[in-house]
Amino acid sequence: MQRPAFLLMPGFSAIAFFAALEPLRIANRLSGKELYHWTIHAPRGDHAEASNAMQLRTDGPVPDGCDALVVCAGFEPLASASSKLLGQVRRLWRAAVDTGAFVLAEAGILGSETITLHWEAADQFRRRYPHIPVSGELYERHARLFTCAGGTAAMDMMLDRIAFSHGMALATAVSDQLIHDRIRPPGAPQRVSLAEQARRAGPVVQRLIAGMERAVTGQGTLDSILAEEGISRRQAERLFVARLGVAPGRYFREVRIRHALELMRNARMPVHEAALMAGFSSQPVFSRACRQHFGMAPRELLNAGLSRS
Repeated sequence: MQRPAFLLMPGFSAIAFFAALEPLRIANRLSGKELYHWTIHAPRGDHAEASNAMQLRTDGPVPDGCDALVVCAGFEPLASASSKLLGQVRRLWRAAVDTGAFVLAEAGILGSETITLHWEAADQFRRRYPHIPVSGELYERHARLFTCAGGTAAMDMMLDRIAFSHGMALATAVSDQLIHDRIRPPGAPQRVSLAEQARRAGPVVQRLIAGMERAVTGQGTLDSILAEEGISRRQAERLFVARLGVAPGRYFREVRIRHALELMRNARMPVHEAALMAGFSSQPVFSRACRQHFGMAPRELLNAGLSRS
């Protein structure tokens, strides 16, 4: 029997926690055995409160006999990371969900092994811990360390662990119970691709996106694209935010970044030439845009497999 202990930091992501926990419960039910016996803990007190204000009653102090400590966090992951707690994490550490990697890093137990976390927090993590390698994977697995991006990626990570410990047949059966059509591999994208976003966006936004795709090879501007379509910047802002949750300027920047990366990957173009061809004024401007948008340098994005599709 495996005995994971979940440490829920204040403001933890409820969906990520339950996505990690429910596969274990279902594995127990389908196998007819208690393969997993978990406990739930908080840094202090007898309740843990999620970012959605849900409160869960906990099981007291973290037991020394647990097989793995799974640190689940959300916003402000270090708010309750006392020196005492960090000392305990150092003795028991094993896994992190969402921004739980901050707690492992603060405890000083991360180093050469690559970790992952939610894409929105990746840039902040890199600035705080520049020596720790970060990927854009859904989850990272090593001999004594597992990290995942949070959200439903926690489900894939746990299904992967069930397959490793108890076979793919059980993991697939658990996935079916969760109405999860497949167990995503670690390298599946954390975010919806540009092509998929465009298909969902409606005809006007689709035409603007097509204009961006054309303009990126001809050095066109966002203003010229909007003028061609006869749409004001305010209208475009409203449509893009409603349909895609992002401003058109930011979306166009991602199109240009991905185009530059394609030139680097497929045409073997040097970074500075690819940057200029994609409409960036210089290599430093392009590199800064990559870090601001994705939290990685251009070469890191290539290694993570980022593409336009």
